[in-house]
Amino acid sequence: MIDAQRIDLSFDGTNLVLQGVDLHAKAGEFVALAGPSGCGKTTLLNLCAGLVDLPAGQHLRVAGEKPALGSHNVAYMLARDSLFPWLNALDNAAFGLKVRGMPIEEARERAALMLKQVGLGGSEYRLPKALSHGMRQRVALARTFAMPSPLLLMDEPFGALDAQTKLQLQDLLLQLCQEGERTVLFVTHDLSEAVALADRVMVMSSRPGRIVADVQVPLARPRSIRELQTSDDFHHTYTQVWKHLEEGWVHHEG
Repeated sequence: MIDAQRIDLSFDGTNLVLQGVDLHAKAGEFVALAGPSGCGKTTLLNLCAGLVDLPAGQHLRVAGEKPALGSHNVAYMLARDSLFPWLNALDNAAFGLKVRGMPIEEARERAALMLKQVGLGGSEYRLPKALSHGMRQRVALARTFAMPSPLLLMDEPFGALDAQTKLQLQDLLLQLCQEGERTVLFVTHDLSEAVALADRVMVMSSRPGRIVADVQVPLARPRSIRELQTSDDFHHTYTQVWKHLEEGWVHHEG
């Protein structure tokens, strides 16, 4: 699904943002990217989405193709909900489908089903200003999962939420992923979130961003976020990821 080999990237021709990055994700796999701020996690997502041009001679394939802006292979969920304030929840959730050419009624029907699935049945015609922050993120989640894209890119989607809402949406994301067989590349600063959600956690160093560890998460699916808190495997994997993250800082500073 994702195949990146030895990616080097600089925006000014001098200072590297990414250095020698190898990134691989199989179809149906959930891969989390963890690392310090500014290490290039979001840049990697943007490369996969075609939002950043791939330098000449670099190898990156998404679903067997070179990344391209507007590709139907990719759906992207940002840290902010990015809802259009003049559209109701239903039309926000259907927006990406309509942009891709799906007939309006079909798009709205698919979006309505996703809104119901994320717990917003009955709120379809409410504007974003009438929704809580958590509800707006649910609309954004519905919009992302309504897209029939095999790859979902998610950039800190729950970073600004309160703890209770965050746990609810993490459980919802696990449920949606388990039902939909999607490949997910998920950026987070929260190591607990990375271990709880992912099949693998890839740890990046400080800039220039390098992959310093690729940690397998030995937790069976389906999972429950709440139940994981008492799992020895969860705590062992968290400690392992944290150790690699610290080593990435030390090597960079050294």
